Amino acid sequence: MKKRLVTLLVASLVVALTAGNVMAKKRWRIAGIAPVDHASTKILKAAAKEINGKTDNKFRLKVYPASQLGDYTLVLNEVAQGAIELADISITPQLDKALGIVYMPSLASTYDDIDRVYAKGSNFYSLYEELLAKHNIKLLGLDVQGFAGVGMVKEPKSYKDLDIAKDRMIRVPPIETWKTVAEALNYKTVTINWGDLYPAMQSGVCDGWIAGTPSWNYIAFKDLLNYYIPYNTTVDSTAYIMSMAKWESLSATEQEVFQAAFTTAAAKSRENARKDDAGYIRKMADKGITILSLSEEETRAISKKVHDTVWPKLTETLGKDIMDRLDKDIQ
Repeated sequence: MKKRLVTLLVASLVVALTAGNVMAKKRWRIAGIAPVDHASTKILKAAAKEINGKTDNKFRLKVYPASQLGDYTLVLNEVAQGAIELADISITPQLDKALGIVYMPSLASTYDDIDRVYAKGSNFYSLYEELLAKHNIKLLGLDVQGFAGVGMVKEPKSYKDLDIAKDRMIRVPPIETWKTVAEALNYKTVTINWGDLYPAMQSGVCDGWIAGTPSWNYIAFKDLLNYYIPYNTTVDSTAYIMSMAKWESLSATEQEVFQAAFTTAAAKSRENARKDDAGYIRKMADKGITILSLSEEETRAISKKVHDTVWPKLTETLGKDIMDRLDKDIQ
């Protein structure tokens, strides 16, 4: 009887310890919005693999791409609340209107500008980090997608001339900065969530969209678009973010591992943006999508006009202090 009781106690202890280990090794999730085969997803998976390898798989990090954990507007709140541990998503100003600075036009005109402004150490990066921290979110880096253009089902009127009203409706995300930029380009706008964009263009609710790089236009809409305009007024980027509570639960060594992995990921994204923008424009052309090109002189002129139109409006919204800090990054 005693022997049987001891056996039962040992078995119970084994079950309890096993359950405890399972609980201790609950998977940490990384929410992504890029498609499975997009470069951003591949870079994100490499960061997760690096962290898992250097922490003995303590956190069992796994990437969930293509908005598998929900729309990015919802995921942002989930990260702030600690329900989702990490994410690589677009940041909307729903938490704070000042977060719209990430979509500020004319912060960068060249890829060298991107390397400088969108990396840790710039005024823009420091400000963005501070703003997210106020909402219990740790910024680990910026995933630069490249320069954003306009993808169209129908050709717009006089696409080079910003003084002429375009006869097409384009989708903007639920972010005031993008709406202001699209209007500066003289397009009519409609706000549509990302998940509804394809059927909206397919059914004629809108004629095109702004806020995506050549890679996003090709991968997500290559069978639908007929035109692409590389206005390049704005850098499209998402953010590597983490629940601040989860960040603070890490040891100093673990924090170094996480930060190093995402710093590397951010650098890879900037390098990738250089080649992907040109590469995917070629792919679109090969697919039969007409590229409505702009010369470098025309691109810079449009960028300046957008800057002169949009920045005063955003100063009213965001405040002079914020805009003055950002202005220091422009060369």
